[in-house]
Amino acid sequence: MINSLKELFPNMGEKNCFQIISEEKFEIIDNEEEKKCYILEENGQFEVINSTQKEISFLAIDECLFSSADDSRADCIIFDDEVFCFIELKHCKNKNIPKNRRKAKQQLISLIEFFKEKIDLKQKLEAYICVTCSSNEEKITMTPRANNEQAQLEFEEFLDTQLFYKCQKEF
Repeated sequence: MINSLKELFPNMGEKNCFQIISEEKFEIIDNEEEKKCYILEENGQFEVINSTQKEISFLAIDECLFSSADDSRADCIIFDDEVFCFIELKHCKNKNIPKNRRKAKQQLISLIEFFKEKIDLKQKLEAYICVTCSSNEEKITMTPRANNEQAQLEFEEFLDTQLFYKCQKEF
């Protein structure tokens, strides 16, 4: 998989878009200034639990593999040998959560279709819409999500991908 990604994105290494992490727990944040995702130990937007401490690959998409001039796509991908997870992170400032979720869905579809066209993905596919908000202390908190069964069915039927409305993945 990594070789296929390097062929598709030859500049991947130069921009520090790719990391392999084996920590028991780590978090992902979409940096507002740089418009790029990063790994953090805590206070991120999306939490990854890796209790067996196996190697998990992280690939930043926005302002890494694609620039802001490209079509809008999801923020990052995490994967191992079994599962390939597309993640879109939204941070609510204006409390317009439904609009953020609709846009996130379109960004995920765009990225999934791109990858399915360019790479032979053998892993199980998952997509995550993660919407967060900040509290008064600037600490990021997860917002409750209502599942959208229609969107989940569309992802299953047309993209062969499970769609989740949550900010956590457990490997």
